[in-house]
Amino acid sequence: MTFQQHNPPHVGGLIFRTYIEPFEKVTGNMLADELGVARSTFSRLVTGKSDLSPDMAVRLSAVLGSSAESWLRLQESFDLWQARQKIDTQSLNRINFDEVA
Repeated sequence: MTFQQHNPPHVGGLIFRTYIEPFEKVTGNMLADELGVARSTFSRLVTGKSDLSPDMAVRLSAVLGSSAESWLRLQESFDLWQARQKIDTQSLNRINFDEVA
């Protein structure tokens, strides 16, 4: 069974709320430096202007914990939810391959 979250957060927002906002001494610039990425790159992720890449997932795993796969699943859940909001599937019909053969 697959659990489908309603309006999952963007990975960047989750990073901000979990790893930056609660800690007075943790900044986005500090995390960018620890991750070995440009501060602007990390800023775009945290503000939701860019999506999580596999490269960044590996870096987050090493610096913040959790697996790279779990970071990518968060992004995938967000992307899929967004797509389901935009795409009208009412006019699409499933192909019955038993009848086509």
